Amino acid sequence: MSSDRGTRRGGLLIAIAAALATSVWPGCAADAAPRPRNARQLPNPQLVDQHGRRVRFYDDLVADRTVVIQFMYTRCEGACPAATSTLVAAQRELAELMGRDVFFVSISIDPARDTQGDLAAYADAHGVGDGWTFVTGAPADIEALRRALGAYDLDPEVDKQRSNHSAMLVVGNDRKDRWTMVSGLSTATAVARAIRRVAGA
Repeated sequence: MSSDRGTRRGGLLIAIAAALATSVWPGCAADAAPRPRNARQLPNPQLVDQHGRRVRFYDDLVADRTVVIQFMYTRCEGACPAATSTLVAAQRELAELMGRDVFFVSISIDPARDTQGDLAAYADAHGVGDGWTFVTGAPADIEALRRALGAYDLDPEVDKQRSNHSAMLVVGNDRKDRWTMVSGLSTATAVARAIRRVAGA
């Protein structure tokens, strides 16, 4: 498959996610962005955060929270830093909720190379605030999370391209079992609005 075709497919996924930014659905799925079949059955692997702490994905980062889950990698030069910048701006708009009602989780999709130190440096470089956790872990565990959260393409060749996943944000309210997806390349205000709707804030 040519890189142009992969780029076009990635662009289509981003466009679909942008259209979903104003949609919230409880207990249903969309072909391009399936929600977890049962949020309380999400994988619960042990991961390492940017501070070197060991955390469980579901127990420590998702359970009973409204979360925004970003798939990224520190060596990305395209969508990752753009989506991270959007989230930083959205975090400012959600200041009264961050770390209390809303939490951000960024998961490295290059766990073989992204160390805890790499994630800490990336977070510092982007000026992220409280309530935002960056994690890495075993490649098989990261893959299981990506699949469970719908951050993959049905075409294996397109799915191999990390940049095709790095602009997609999964937004979920575990307590109310409400999930959606939004493009990290849309405006910070649009992202913040989608988060507020899922959170019920």
